[in-house]
Amino acid sequence: MDRQNGGSRRKRLLAKGVFLAVRLLILLFLLSSIRNLQVRQEKMQLTLNLLKISQDQVLTVGGAAAIPPAGDKSAGGGYVESITSWPLEVPQERTPLETLQRLEELAEKSPVIEQICLNRDKYPEELLTALANNPEMAEFAAAYPEGSGEKSALTDSEKEQEFPLFLQWDPRWGYEAYGESCIGLAGCGPTCLSMAMYYLTGDETATPDRIAAYSMENGYYEKGIGTAWTLMDDLPELYGVRVAELSASEQNMRAALDQGRVIICAVGRGYFTTAGHFIVIYGYDREGFWVNDPNCVARSREKWAFSDIQYQLKKIWAYG
Repeated sequence: MDRQNGGSRRKRLLAKGVFLAVRLLILLFLLSSIRNLQVRQEKMQLTLNLLKISQDQVLTVGGAAAIPPAGDKSAGGGYVESITSWPLEVPQERTPLETLQRLEELAEKSPVIEQICLNRDKYPEELLTALANNPEMAEFAAAYPEGSGEKSALTDSEKEQEFPLFLQWDPRWGYEAYGESCIGLAGCGPTCLSMAMYYLTGDETATPDRIAAYSMENGYYEKGIGTAWTLMDDLPELYGVRVAELSASEQNMRAALDQGRVIICAVGRGYFTTAGHFIVIYGYDREGFWVNDPNCVARSREKWAFSDIQYQLKKIWAYG
């Protein structure tokens, strides 16, 4: 009799355990399904945003839409003013063949790119890929085999601006080595930090090449990846600048800018890059945030609504 009761008890406990395990598996499945749905919704929203800007093609540098906000002191100055105007386009991932096809299309409008196409064996694939997505850098790309630029300080025009745009592929520093590449192709992080430190301190020695050298010397460049996010936290201490991380909230970003801070964002695939990139945000108005993209003049002349960029934001730092 005791054996029968013991056996029944074990069976009941076993059945109860099986029931609880099944419930737990169902709960885990539901949570996973909800998360997958959220991820799909985010990806769908990003895709819709990319399609929207691809169809609209609203901005051409030098056109009416490219005029900076009233009172803004960021646009133009030095090398930026010399850049040839091109329509704004969304970066695309391309095969080597598709890259050459795109460059041949651009060559019909640019003698410089035409010469690059004729001598494409002289140029690394990484550079050709970047040029296909950003024909603004044609002059920089054309001189790449020589790999040298004039070592000069900031221009008077840049010094007159409150938020001058520094381009990573500016010949003053773009050909300098950075990791396995150069600042012009991989130095968006140091260039953004250069802008932020200059805006906040006025230190004219805080140029992209100086910060890139510091990054390399102190292990902040990760092979095959690029600039480590920790550089964004650590370097400002050298300039006496405070840094705080922000959540991806429009309200928080506006509040930081209202306090006189400057923002750097790490962004993923979207309007600015096919992989990873850094941009500076220095102000806003009713139409959107004012961005300085170290890789593109056209995108630095556009105002970006939070709803258009929120799904691309990976990490946000506020300085000042």
